[in-house]
Amino acid sequence: MGSVLCFDLGASSGRAIIARYKQDNLELKEIHRFSTETLKEDKKTYWNFNHIMNEIKIGIKKALKEDNDIESIGIDTWGCDYGWIDKNGNLLRNPRSYRTEIPDKVIQEVHKKISSEKHYEICGNAYFNFNTIYQLYYDINYEKIFSKGAQEFLFIPNLIYYKLTGKKIWEYTIASTSGLLDAKNKKWSNVIFNKLELPLEIKGDITYPGEFMFSLKKEIMEELKITKKINVTLIAGHDSACAVIGAPLGESSAYLINGTWSLLGIESDKAITDSIGYKKGLVNEGALNKKIRFMSMMIGTWILQKLRSEWKEAGENIEFKNFERLASQSKISGEIDITDKFLTPDNMGNLIKEEYLKKYKIQVEEKKDILKIAYNSLGNRYKESLDLIEKLSEKEIKNIVLLGGGNQDKFLIKTIKKYLNLPVELGPIEASVTGNALVQLMALGEIKNIDEVRKKIVEFK
Repeated sequence: MGSVLCFDLGASSGRAIIARYKQDNLELKEIHRFSTETLKEDKKTYWNFNHIMNEIKIGIKKALKEDNDIESIGIDTWGCDYGWIDKNGNLLRNPRSYRTEIPDKVIQEVHKKISSEKHYEICGNAYFNFNTIYQLYYDINYEKIFSKGAQEFLFIPNLIYYKLTGKKIWEYTIASTSGLLDAKNKKWSNVIFNKLELPLEIKGDITYPGEFMFSLKKEIMEELKITKKINVTLIAGHDSACAVIGAPLGESSAYLINGTWSLLGIESDKAITDSIGYKKGLVNEGALNKKIRFMSMMIGTWILQKLRSEWKEAGENIEFKNFERLASQSKISGEIDITDKFLTPDNMGNLIKEEYLKKYKIQVEEKKDILKIAYNSLGNRYKESLDLIEKLSEKEIKNIVLLGGGNQDKFLIKTIKKYLNLPVELGPIEASVTGNALVQLMALGEIKNIDEVRKKIVEFK
């Protein structure tokens, strides 16, 4: 079998990884890592798209030098962000980053035209102020983007795809993060576009993972001195959708992606846009085979990352590998509610102590106790989310598959087992890359059934 090249881009860094499937094992080899740089302009943050494309070209060159059997390239990225294309097919400006705050008045205007309840009923996206819907409305009504030559928008992975192949694509999983789809029919919502007076011509039809493969365009092949044909496969463009594709899920499984954000959910054949889901911020996003990922998006290991950085700044360099030892020494019990205030605390450690004191009237000071409370609180938040997902989906969850970097934290796994009281299976740490590779291999005809293959993979090198 040939190899495939996976580009997995996060909001801080990107990676190029060669994947080869043989003997029920997916072998992964990272050959290039780079920053996904941003630029500041007029107090707004933009992605340095030329830098990103240059790094992708470097990754392709390195990959072909390492492995001349590469047959396909796949790209997944973070969600929501996009770039504008003009009538000549050129990128109008660098894509704005979701880190740029959209003014509250813009969001209020959007929901005067379509209520947030009605919006959720259609698209099933919980409210996040960086969603594409608010960004587009801002561009069109405040930045007057059409007067500057904008014609169509492309989500980041689709924009990279366009630059490599010359083909414009609007892929389902990445589009499902936008707040612009009808979650029930998996297509653009004409209701949302019409209510907001967004021109229908700014996008094309929704396409689905594995549907298209186009070769690198001539200019790219000449620039990189490539002589063999290499396809760029339309995979699931959203990184968390790729991660779930890489999970060995059964009919009664839930998944938990443990990263800075934690995503806990199930695969469903239908969207679930119950009013309780709206109130609790549950999300419907695209998955493979036109399925839905019905899930809760929560603050995750960000709490632990912030504690580590604060202690390091204070001169105590405590590595994550020592967190298990410290937390295991604590005899403290109970948990606190993890709310939005944990996103940008002045001091995470102090916030945990304050919230615990407020709830239990007990003052804690030692790091082992602060850590134990953090772990307990994550476990409890996962339990609450799982109970709600079970209730709304009317689906009994019998096991949970853990994905991502959190699988390296033994104490976190132990806490999850305690709170969820379910069998726990460890899926791949490199979950997004795994899903990226599997869709490419399926499109190439080298595997026939992703569901069967992902259950067989037992080792990731």
